[in-house]
Amino acid sequence: MTTLTRALQQNSWTIYAALFAALAALLVFSPAEATLGNVVKIVYAHGAVERVSTYAYLLAGALGLVSLALAHASLARWTRTFAETAIVFWLAQFVISAPAQVLAWGAFTFDEPRVASALWILALTALVYLVALWVHEPGWMSLAAVANAVIVITVLRGAINILHPIDPIIGSDSVAIKLFYAAIVLITGALALQFARDRAENLAKDLEPSQG
Repeated sequence: MTTLTRALQQNSWTIYAALFAALAALLVFSPAEATLGNVVKIVYAHGAVERVSTYAYLLAGALGLVSLALAHASLARWTRTFAETAIVFWLAQFVISAPAQVLAWGAFTFDEPRVASALWILALTALVYLVALWVHEPGWMSLAAVANAVIVITVLRGAINILHPIDPIIGSDSVAIKLFYAAIVLITGALALQFARDRAENLAKDLEPSQG
């Protein structure tokens, strides 16, 4: 085990605290938007967490395919790790979206297809994951990760926007908005990677043969 790895293990909560502090600072100092005002800062957080979660679903699916092909224990563990990370962060973005909807639209509504699709993704991917966890076989978890990636792609491709604006941040003319949002996505990604690393470490310990 390298010195860097030992240091990361010993200072996990310090890393989380630093990343959350950086994320909070970015949100506080990020620019407001002409139409939404400061409500857009919640949208920044929601969009960043949704984006990172989507990437985690896709990464878990890719790792799942490789794991099925190679039947490698370490790959299977990381497949499960990113599958769990994706679901946790998808739940987080769904929760974060609630106040943004109330403040921007006046209510939390499932009449917006993007909101309904987010709930479908959460419910379906969590169910697939729980079934794989119940079966308790690495191959099933890899299949679940692949299935969840397909679910995310399929549901998102079929979701249309009614109240939800189309690409409100990336499509903005403001360079400051784009830069702050990119930084928020990077910090959120770092949080997801730290969470995944901790889960992988815990799973490895659980799989270690008992001593004595």
